[in-house]
Amino acid sequence: MKAFKKKKLTGEMKNAPKKIYAPKELDSDLKALETYYTNNGYADFKVTGSSVSFNEDRSSVTIRVAISEGVIQRFGATFFSGNTVYLPSEFAPDIAYRRGKLYKQETFDDTLRSIQDRYADKGYLKASIVPEKVLNEKTRQTDITFIITENTQIFVDHVDVEGNKATKNYVLRREITQKEGEVFSSSKVRRSQEKIFNLGFIDDVAPVITPTSDPDKVDLVFDVSEGKPGMLTAGAGISSTDGLVGTVSLSHMNMFGRAHKLSLSWNFGKKVQDYYLSWSTPWIGNHPTTLGGDIFNTRHYKPYRSTLSAYTERRAGGKITVAPRFSDDKYHLTTSYTYEKIRIYEIDQVYAGELSPGTSVTSSIYAEFARDTRDNVWDPTRGCRTSLGVEFTGGPLLGDVNFYKPTFSHSYNLKLFSIDDYPIVLAVGNRLGFVSHFGDTKRVPVYERYFLGGAETVRGYSNNGQVGPLSGGTVYDVLNVELKIPLARERRRTIVQWAFFFDIGNSWKHFDTVSARIGSRTSDLKTGAGFGIRFTTPAFPIRLDWGYGFNHKSGEQRSDIYFTLGNLF
Repeated sequence: MKAFKKKKLTGEMKNAPKKIYAPKELDSDLKALETYYTNNGYADFKVTGSSVSFNEDRSSVTIRVAISEGVIQRFGATFFSGNTVYLPSEFAPDIAYRRGKLYKQETFDDTLRSIQDRYADKGYLKASIVPEKVLNEKTRQTDITFIITENTQIFVDHVDVEGNKATKNYVLRREITQKEGEVFSSSKVRRSQEKIFNLGFIDDVAPVITPTSDPDKVDLVFDVSEGKPGMLTAGAGISSTDGLVGTVSLSHMNMFGRAHKLSLSWNFGKKVQDYYLSWSTPWIGNHPTTLGGDIFNTRHYKPYRSTLSAYTERRAGGKITVAPRFSDDKYHLTTSYTYEKIRIYEIDQVYAGELSPGTSVTSSIYAEFARDTRDNVWDPTRGCRTSLGVEFTGGPLLGDVNFYKPTFSHSYNLKLFSIDDYPIVLAVGNRLGFVSHFGDTKRVPVYERYFLGGAETVRGYSNNGQVGPLSGGTVYDVLNVELKIPLARERRRTIVQWAFFFDIGNSWKHFDTVSARIGSRTSDLKTGAGFGIRFTTPAFPIRLDWGYGFNHKSGEQRSDIYFTLGNLF
């Protein structure tokens, strides 16, 4: 034993000095030694023998392990032999290791799996990939040649689903992108899994590949486990600025086994009183198009200038949504029409000259085009979503006010690494937009301006003028960065997770006042950071955050606690 100190090696074992002897763990200890060596340059490491002996009164045990370390190795050149389907250059994204780096078995195994998956994506399930490692005498590095026997393509004969009890078969089958008679594709199988998960009421889905009497065909079955589609949930919390806040929700995500979603919710608090009734179906006939309807009646105490509750805003109305999806849900076109009455009343006397009580009728359409490659819409670990949208209110749609709101958003999710089945994910989201009036409307209504700060934008600040103009902005940009660390998972879903975040953003009155400077001035970008905890329920995600603002003006509260429903991005 020359490469590592004894203390370092025994630290990898559960049967370590001063610990209780666990004979059942001996095999895993030997495997742990092999893993440690092969991940630190010793590709040819082997355990050649082991023995266990006790003292006379059996109060202590001695474990002896005989090993062959081999020589330390570094990755050298990579070659391919026998490949006709792919050019050698096409394997470049699959090579996880880098030439000159210490040999690491985990990285080598990732490379081998990636090459195998590349072949499986074109139906070559029987492709044989045998690595041959040779020490290069000139470079003193280990050159690797992947000897490939491609064999024939495999086709899918039959596709089916099993395990579903409440859900209709066609509801699940229509989400499967791998079709019968097509060449087997591993990426289509994965995408089918993701689409079934994204229905929201499936806890687990596992593809099962079964050989048939024809050696060039397989049957494909998706074995699903259904979750609880319907639930009555309630939650409450306390915010330092909003007081008691909470929600009561009755929801069902799979009505009649047809994936229809129905929810009735009541959000309450010191500054909010919301009632929502929502229904949607993800398909219209045989077309992947969401059809939905919402009816709402809400009351919010709204901020203005330095006052958190400067006036009361009540909205009542409804919305109809039609949203077709394309290319296996990769692209979305969301369109909606909203009709609502907005009443402004109980205005603080301080702002009687600036804000006018009254009721306005708004009639608006919204259109958004989005590209979505996330693996899971509820809790993504990889992929991104990019969208461009515009809301148009008034004009030929009638109503009492005229304005338009273009928006752009982009979110990106990256799995940094995993600890067992617990993925550590970095999520980044950016949102920007502006609002402008036209026609008879001479000024953007106060209820359509951007008042930043709070749980949905820059945490660590209140939305009463601590971020942006006191009377609200017409332009905004917000960037949020979150590091998510799971605390509890059930099957393949994260139930509870930590989140550490950093936010930066601001709103401005006009484009010519936009500033990239960070500071405490009104036009400066504001930054905040903090941490929180996320709970995933069948009805909605719950967020509890503490945020600290770095760019406060003198006298402002520098931190805040937020209790919020729904994902940030």
